Amino acid sequence: MHVVDLAHESLELAALRDLPALELRAEAVEPDELAAALARLRDARGLKSLRLRSRVRALPPALAELRGLQQLDLVDDTLPGLPAAISELTRLRSLRLELFHLASLPRSLAALTRLRALHVDSHHLCGLPDCLRELQELRELTLLLRHLYVHDWERPAHFRPRFEQPLAALFLLLADLPALTSLTLGEPDNASWPDVVFDRLPAEIAGLHALEALTLTSFGRAIAMPHDVVMPSLRRLDAHLSRFDATEAELRRMFPNAALDRDPG
Repeated sequence: MHVVDLAHESLELAALRDLPALELRAEAVEPDELAAALARLRDARGLKSLRLRSRVRALPPALAELRGLQQLDLVDDTLPGLPAAISELTRLRSLRLELFHLASLPRSLAALTRLRALHVDSHHLCGLPDCLRELQELRELTLLLRHLYVHDWERPAHFRPRFEQPLAALFLLLADLPALTSLTLGEPDNASWPDVVFDRLPAEIAGLHALEALTLTSFGRAIAMPHDVVMPSLRRLDAHLSRFDATEAELRRMFPNAALDRDPG
């Protein structure tokens, strides 16, 4: 992937015209400079993948005009949310959001019907919207909640960051995604009550009939498992057995065809 840091070099369209993938670093430039750079990329007809590193309060409208994009990665610790115009990027197959202040996803996300992979990494996310049900081709979902803070100044003054969506409602939503084969859930390993979100897997997980891979990362306590749930579709359970408040025999009954990890390392 070609990398351009706007703080040290200009965006030369002639060199990028046929480039399929670009990482654009704009953390140290003014918003109007970023807007101008994205406007120039409208003529980069071969650009399919863009990784944008920025520090802005709002994404320039020119981003939504890059309609040839199939992969978009956004990394920003200032941006509070996505614009509704994200719906213009209808060719997107992969969307990766590493946004410190992201609290919610726009309803216009429903227009991205070709999306196959969605990665959300945020300190402030409150829940996933019902419009996610429109993403019928979504195969991979990653949800990383980083709702704890090392420094007091990182915590917003106006609200306590918290994933408020009930787990049963979340998994009912995911059960309406017929192509979902891979699910990754994570939160800080030093989370304690009441900050823990994924303290259990609800019985509604049984509705994820196509799920083949379940990954659980950085959990600080054992996860309670539902009773009388069997998921024969699961082939890979990426989490050490000690992560679960269940015996190995109980896990094998729940996931009869999954490889289980006995190695704590």
